[in-house]
Amino acid sequence: METADPRNSVPPGRVTPFYGFVAAVAVLALLVSAGPLIELPGRLAGLPVAFWTMAALAVVCDARPFVPPGRRQSSAVFPSTCFTFAILLGWGLGPAVAVQTVAVVVSGWRMGYAAWRSGFNAAQYACALAAAAAVTGLGPGGIFEGGHLGWSDVLAVGGAAAAWFVANYGLVSTAIRWRFGGRWWPGFRSGLGYELISTGSLLLLAPVLVTAARASAALIPLVLVPLFAVYRMAHLAAEQEQLGALDPLTGLPNRKALLAEVAEQVHLHAERAARGEPDAHLALLLIDLDRFKNVNDALGHAVGDRLLVEVSARLAGAVGERDLLARLGGDEFAIVSTGLTGVDAARETAERLVGALAEPVALDGLPLDVGGSIGIALYPEHGEDFATLMRHADVAMYDAKQRSDTVAVYAAESDHNSAERLGLLADLRRVLEAGPAGRDDGRGPAGRDDGRGPAGRDDGRGAAGVRGGDGAALPAALAPAVAGRGGAGRSTGGSARWGVRRNRERSGPAHPDELIQRIVTAADPIRRRAAATGAGLEQPGDTGPEQPAEPGGGGAAEADPGTGPGAGVAYAEPTGRRPGPDEPGNPGEITMYYQPQVAIATGEVVGVEALLRWRHPRRGMVDPEELIRVAEQSAVMRLLTRRVVDDVVEQLAKWSAAGISLRAALNVSVRDLHTGEIADQIADRLARFGVRPERLQLEITEGALMADPRRVLATISRLHSIGVAIALDDFGTGYSSMQHLRRLPLSEVKVDRSFVLGMADDADDAAIVRSMIELAGALGLRVVAEGVEDERTWRLLHAAGCDVAQGWFYARPMPAEELAAWLARYRPLRPAAREAESRPPRAR
Repeated sequence: METADPRNSVPPGRVTPFYGFVAAVAVLALLVSAGPLIELPGRLAGLPVAFWTMAALAVVCDARPFVPPGRRQSSAVFPSTCFTFAILLGWGLGPAVAVQTVAVVVSGWRMGYAAWRSGFNAAQYACALAAAAAVTGLGPGGIFEGGHLGWSDVLAVGGAAAAWFVANYGLVSTAIRWRFGGRWWPGFRSGLGYELISTGSLLLLAPVLVTAARASAALIPLVLVPLFAVYRMAHLAAEQEQLGALDPLTGLPNRKALLAEVAEQVHLHAERAARGEPDAHLALLLIDLDRFKNVNDALGHAVGDRLLVEVSARLAGAVGERDLLARLGGDEFAIVSTGLTGVDAARETAERLVGALAEPVALDGLPLDVGGSIGIALYPEHGEDFATLMRHADVAMYDAKQRSDTVAVYAAESDHNSAERLGLLADLRRVLEAGPAGRDDGRGPAGRDDGRGPAGRDDGRGAAGVRGGDGAALPAALAPAVAGRGGAGRSTGGSARWGVRRNRERSGPAHPDELIQRIVTAADPIRRRAAATGAGLEQPGDTGPEQPAEPGGGGAAEADPGTGPGAGVAYAEPTGRRPGPDEPGNPGEITMYYQPQVAIATGEVVGVEALLRWRHPRRGMVDPEELIRVAEQSAVMRLLTRRVVDDVVEQLAKWSAAGISLRAALNVSVRDLHTGEIADQIADRLARFGVRPERLQLEITEGALMADPRRVLATISRLHSIGVAIALDDFGTGYSSMQHLRRLPLSEVKVDRSFVLGMADDADDAAIVRSMIELAGALGLRVVAEGVEDERTWRLLHAAGCDVAQGWFYARPMPAEELAAWLARYRPLRPAAREAESRPPRAR
C-alpha cells in the first residue's frame, strides 16, 4: 500500500497542523497563479518553438532526477528548475507554472510519491515562481524582448533567483517542521549549503538558456551537454565512492558504508518513533572472531583470507534482507539490524549469527573452529549516533569476551572508559603531578638534592621534627614514649600497597589531560556550572561503610579514615598555586594509610601494610580497587607507583628518626615489574633517605608473576640483590606452582582474605589455610594471614602455625600519626592456651 512508505506518512498528532499548512500553501498557489493560468490557453498558439523545447526537456529530465550519493531521496536534484525558471524569464508566470506542474506530476509518479506530496510540491514551486515573477516586475520590464541586457536586468534576474530560492526553501523547511515537529531554524540551516549549491546553480543557468533561445531554439538542447556531463561525473563519483565503501577482500560494505547506513537508519527510526510505531529500534552488532589469530599464525595469511571470505558468506546468509553486514577490518564484522521492537529481537539476530559460526569451516580438508563474540548496542537506548553506538557495541563485545560468553548487550557498568572514568583519570594525574601539599623534601621544586640529609632535616615545614606520612607533625611528647616502648628497635615487617612516586611542584604548561578535563567538564553539569560561575564544589562526607570499633587489644577505637586528619587538603596546581578544598580545580588528596601486622604467638607488632587512599573533592573516598583499575590502563600507573615509593620510604626514615623500626612492603603492578625501572627507583630512594634495604619489602601477585615470568623474575632478582624482601600476595587465588615457590627469592607468602574470612565457619576454608601454612613452612617462608576480624579466626591461625596476622581484630588502616599514637598505647595480645577454642571446625 502507498501509505506503507514512510515518506508518504505523517506522524500521529501532526496530521491536522501539517495538512492545514499544505492546504494553505495550495490556496496561496492558486491565488497567485490563477490569473496567468486562465490566460494561458489563449497564448499557447503564439508560444515559440523554444518554449516547447524547454517544456519537453523539463518534463523528460524530471522523469529521472539525480540523487547524490549518501543522501536521501528528499535531496534529489530536479533539472526542471532550470527550464521552468528560464520559461518564467522569457514568457511569464502562467507557462512556467503549467510546465512545472506537469514535471512535478511525472517525477512524483516515478518516485512513488503520494498525491498530497506531489500536490504540495506543485504548490510550493508555483509560489516560488510567483515570488520570482514579482521581483522581475520591479525591474525595467521586457528583459528578453530585444536589445542588450543592462545591469538593471542582471540585478532583476539575480533578485528573482533569490526570491525563488527563499520562497521555495522556506516553504519546504516549514512543512518539515509541521510534519515532524522540533525547532524550525536547525532544520532550515542543516540543508542550506547543499541547496544553495545544487538549486542555485540551476537557477543561474536559466538566463544563459534564455539568451541562447533568443538566438535559435536549436541551441537549447545543447544545455543538456553540460547537464549530462555533470550528471555522468556525479555518477562516476558515486561509483568510485561505492567502490571506496566496499571491502576489497570480501566485497562487503566497509566502515565508511556502515557509518552512512547507521546515519540514514537513525533518521528513519527517529521518524518511526515520532509516529509511535513499535519497530522504531535498530541494533548495531559488533562481531569479533575468537580464534582467527591462531589460524593466521599457524596456517598463514592466505588461509586466513580464505577463512574470512567463508565467514562473511555465512554471516550474510544469517542476516535479514533489511540488515547491512559490513567488515570493519581484520576479523571484525558489524551488522545494522533495523525495524526491531526491542533488545529481544536484537538477541535473536545475534543468536542466528552465533549459529552460523557454530559449524567448523572446512578449508583444504581441515576443519577450522572460529567462534565469535558479539556485542549489541540498541538505538535509542544506548546511543543516537554512529560513534556512540559503535563504542558501546565494542564495550559489550569485550564484555562478552571477558565473561567467556557469545553475546552481550551494552551495560553502563561494563563501560570502564566512560566520561566519569576519564575525569577520574585526569584528576588522578593532576593530584600526582601536583605532589603532596606542603612538602619540600630537600630537592627543591624540580626534585633536585640540595644537600640536606633525609633524617632529622628541615623539610620546609618549620622546625625539624617527626612527621607522619600525610605531613602532620607528631606531638613532641609522643616520640619518647614511642621510642621507649617494648619492641622498639626491632626490625618489624609491613607492607605498603601501591606505593608510588610523588612529583614535585613545578611550573609549566597544562598537563596532557587538559583536553579530557574540558570534555568531562562539558559533559558534567556540576563541573560546568562550577567552572562558569567560579563557585566551589561541595565536598561530600565519607561515603564508605561504617567502621566497627576495635577489640580491647587494640586500645580505643581509631578515627574513621574518611574523617581523619588531612581530609580535604588541597594540592598545588602545576603553576604552583594551590586551589582551596572547595575550588573546582582541586583534584583532592592522596595519602597513605597503614595497617599493623602482628606476630600471632607473641602479640608484637612486626610490620604495617600501607594502603593508598584518595579523597576526591566530589566523590569522597575513592574505592582503592577502582583507583588502581583506572590507573593501570594508562601511563598514570607509573606516576602512582613512584609516588607511593617516595612516600613510604620517606615515612620509614621519619619513623627511624622517632626510634620506630618498621619494615614496609610495596605491592607493585605488572607494568612496574615488566619495565624493571622500579628496581633503580627503589635503590635511589633508599640511598637518598638513608633507609636500610631490609626494611622494605615488595609484594607481587600471582597474576603479575604469570603475565611474563621471565621479565618478572629478572626484576625480582635485581630487587633481591639490593636487599629488598619479596612477598607473594593473595596466595591461593592465582596460578602459583611449587616451581615458582621454589625458584623465586621469596621471604613471605600472604594468605588471601577470601580464605581467612570463612575459616571459622567453613571447614574447607580452614583446611585450605592450614595446607598453605604447612606448605610455606616446609619451604622456609613466613606466612601472613590477611582479613583477621575476630578472635576465633585469630586462635585458629595460631593453632595452625601461622606467623603473622593483620585485620580489624587488631586495628584498621590509619594515617601515619595515628599509627604512632596507636603504637604508643598498644599492649601485646597473646593467645591463651585453650585448645577447645582453637580447635578447627569439623570437616564435612
